[in-house]
Amino acid sequence: MCGRFTLTIDREEFKRNFNYTLERFDYNPNYNIAPGQEVPVIYRMPGENEISVRKMRWGLVPRWAENKKLGYRLINARGETVDKKPAFRDAFSKRRCLVPADGFYEWRKNNGTKTPFRIMLPTGNPFAFAGLWEKWINPENEKEELYSFTIITTDAAASIREIHPRMPVMMVDEKIWGKWLDPGAEAETLKEILKPYEGELFYYEVSTLVNSPTNNFPEIIQPVKGGKAE
Repeated sequence: MCGRFTLTIDREEFKRNFNYTLERFDYNPNYNIAPGQEVPVIYRMPGENEISVRKMRWGLVPRWAENKKLGYRLINARGETVDKKPAFRDAFSKRRCLVPADGFYEWRKNNGTKTPFRIMLPTGNPFAFAGLWEKWINPENEKEELYSFTIITTDAAASIREIHPRMPVMMVDEKIWGKWLDPGAEAETLKEILKPYEGELFYYEVSTLVNSPTNNFPEIIQPVKGGKAE
């Protein structure tokens, strides 16, 4: 599962790492991204060659949904079944996206307590989650539309399995980004991408302040003194 993540880079870093500008957006570094929030997502409109970036809300609302509430139950899609589940299979075929991030949070359960950890690349560099997106139009008001996304998950990498059994699909290589957004990609090729990250990961304990999505400031990502880090 992935229920929180971070994107702490500034506009210039975003442009340098993802080759897209955020000039049209009211963008600020985000230290505690939670479901329901809007964040920059990189996507390709079906039938178009141009790849774009726009803000989308976290929590996929399928086109056939009667209202937006369903999105809060669809923040993640399991990679093992994403091509079969009714809520995701059409988006998997036609509407894949990149969700920029530079870390994510998971909570380790131990004797009834939950300890939050931030997981990231050892370099601190940004990467992208494999995602799916949808454009929903309110059946009762066609002028109301919503762009939303979900993050695909897989089994946790061995290095972080002690924290949580699942993790988001991380894509670090730009070549993989291109394959994921390729409208002509075969399902088998896409499914090969949906595997645990094989590179090195770094994680460290953070404050339980992260438990509340209303807390969103740089101190959130600071290591807890005396906390575990690997």
